[in-house]
Amino acid sequence: MNHLIDTGRIFLGLVFLCSVVGKVRGPAAFAGFRAAVARLVPALRGRTGPVAVLVAGVETAVVGALAVPSTVTAGFALAALLLAAFTAALVGVLRRDETVACHCFGDGGQPVAPRHVVRNAVLLCAASAGLAARLMTEGDTTATARPAAFLCTAAAGAFLALVTVALDSLAYLWGRMDSKSTGRVPG
Repeated sequence: MNHLIDTGRIFLGLVFLCSVVGKVRGPAAFAGFRAAVARLVPALRGRTGPVAVLVAGVETAVVGALAVPSTVTAGFALAALLLAAFTAALVGVLRRDETVACHCFGDGGQPVAPRHVVRNAVLLCAASAGLAARLMTEGDTTATARPAAFLCTAAAGAFLALVTVALDSLAYLWGRMDSKSTGRVPG
């Protein structure tokens, strides 16, 4: 159970770290995220500044909570709540059939697609599984007492985070490889 918790906290912690850094790395990145909030959730127009600050703040809190063993439960819970809201916003965009870039990791990114909903659903499952595992265990459940095991766990979490953050790039590459095998040109 310790390895599941540690893999989840590293996985989610790194994903949220990349997300918040991408959004606040400069004025232009934050302005792009703020504009995306208005397009992702039209009901928030006029309040996008405070909402964008709140999202970046909660993402930062998730990273911090997942990094500290005594607050991991809160980190998983915050991550799950935030991911549920993000997923709902992405589903809303798809239902409205709009072309909107989510700015999930700061840059413009690709327009919202079903793969983004699947990505968030996987992240939500990881947060929920981590929360459930934490609630079923007692005390500090980190595996840091066994460095070799923790190193493997950390590598697994980092690999999952890398794949998640690079999803749009991987989808683009996969589309290019698919177009070469079928003769189609990616659109």
